[in-house]
Amino acid sequence: MAIHPILPGVVLEAGFSHPTYENYLRSWREQAIVDADVGMAAASVCHQATLIDLVLDGRPTHDWLSIMEDMLTDEAGRPLAYSEGFGNRLYKFAGQLRQSTVHSIHTRWWIETLTKPEAVDHDQFADRILAKKGPDGLIIDADVSPTILRHRMKAEISMSALMGAEILAKAGRLTDSLRLELASSLCDPRKVPPLGYMTSEQFRLAALRILGHEEQFPVGIGEHIKACEVGLYLGWGDFSMASKVDAYMGTAKRTSRDKPIHSPLVACHVAVLLSKVDDPTQRAAIMDRLTIYSRSLAENPLDIPAFQMRDVPIPFGADLTPIEAVCASHLIANLRMGGS
Repeated sequence: MAIHPILPGVVLEAGFSHPTYENYLRSWREQAIVDADVGMAAASVCHQATLIDLVLDGRPTHDWLSIMEDMLTDEAGRPLAYSEGFGNRLYKFAGQLRQSTVHSIHTRWWIETLTKPEAVDHDQFADRILAKKGPDGLIIDADVSPTILRHRMKAEISMSALMGAEILAKAGRLTDSLRLELASSLCDPRKVPPLGYMTSEQFRLAALRILGHEEQFPVGIGEHIKACEVGLYLGWGDFSMASKVDAYMGTAKRTSRDKPIHSPLVACHVAVLLSKVDDPTQRAAIMDRLTIYSRSLAENPLDIPAFQMRDVPIPFGADLTPIEAVCASHLIANLRMGGS
């Protein structure tokens, strides 16, 4: 059995994927292999391709670890986010190639634990995570990007905290004082305000559980979940469009025409956050909506919209991705088993 923190509650095992997605997943993985053969690799691609291996075959079937060793490791042994070939394909990206991010460190660690569990140097990975911890008590990629904390994506901050905590726990490096420092920083509203991003809040909750300080999780998540329904006939968006403002202008003017979209991934995050909803009526309504959404996916598995930017008619990114396909499969399977 394999799990990954980005896909909460999802157990990755053979025979898990919905038949509608299997050809897509196989084609996606094959293209990733073809790209890697010509030097184009990324930690995020290796991560998603390994997810596909697990849900189609029950184990890593392609040597993604060797790809990471050959193309996604620098001279100092640091896991990198992008290979040189992949970076050269991106517009004006050449100067940003040598990125060792929390995500790339965690991806390398996760794939190693799946492929060669007996050989993983957990302490080495923990050292790399601790090198990312700043004086503010947060684990972030300040060495990769100088973006100030207020303008960083909140999901990035809490996801990095979760991935870091997972590695530190496995290495036995979480002292009581470090647990408290990381948890307190993650729940400091001046650093990571509870803005109601579903993915960010679930990452925060998962990190706090590893750190042993779940009691610090902000109250009122039920209202945030409800706000993420607005404008959608089913499911949830990652955040409330009504509360979205431009980070620089402090106004909704530039974001007023953005449209919410539902997402199987976000629904999986909401399902985990459900345990923190205290009001039984509110909790029951969320469970009903989750069931309706899962039933809709079972009837229309390809009804997964792509994000669009304001008036631009071209989708910003793909509609179906490996992660969304896996999450949709999870929701459909749980519906059939009578779960949530």
